[in-house]
Amino acid sequence: MGRAPANRADECATINDGGILRWKDAPLVRELFVMHNMMMRCGDRLVSDLGLTGSRWILLGAVTDYDEPPTLTALSNDALLSVQNVSRMVAAMESDGLLERFSKPGEGRSVFVGASQRGQEICDLACARGEQFTREFLNGFSEEEIRTMQGFLDRMLGNLQEFERLLQSGALPEIAPKQNEQSGGMSGNANTHRSDTQ
Repeated sequence: MGRAPANRADECATINDGGILRWKDAPLVRELFVMHNMMMRCGDRLVSDLGLTGSRWILLGAVTDYDEPPTLTALSNDALLSVQNVSRMVAAMESDGLLERFSKPGEGRSVFVGASQRGQEICDLACARGEQFTREFLNGFSEEEIRTMQGFLDRMLGNLQEFERLLQSGALPEIAPKQNEQSGGMSGNANTHRSDTQ
């Protein structure tokens, strides 16, 4: 059985028939956060003996997916992470002998990233396990359902990218907090407390 949400449960959360806690005002958000955490935990456990974490596995796979070694900027754009974050991960994996950074004549200051021989071998082993991960993750879903979900996720990702642009530009209008039925009483109690202590 699912646990009852604490404190502001009636205002913010609900529990469905399966006992899963959901946020009333943010459909899917909690589920996606939880799913991301579970995916990373499973990924960590699946490749920990290879010296990888879920995050490093994703980055190593991204590097080897390119026909030619990508730049740090390209990896950053693909993962929607800052160049600084990707650079730190690459540097750590280079120290572990998995990746290599180099420059190319005529390419200015661009930094390219490639897998070392050991990194490619580790990636091959990890990708074989990734097939098992995918089978378990999508167990019970038809190809049509998977394509439909991919379309929905692409649309949500696009929405978030647009939202991020608004946040960065400062164009997002200020939203006033929602008022609840107890707000007046809480305000009154606060005022009474202040007058008693003055």
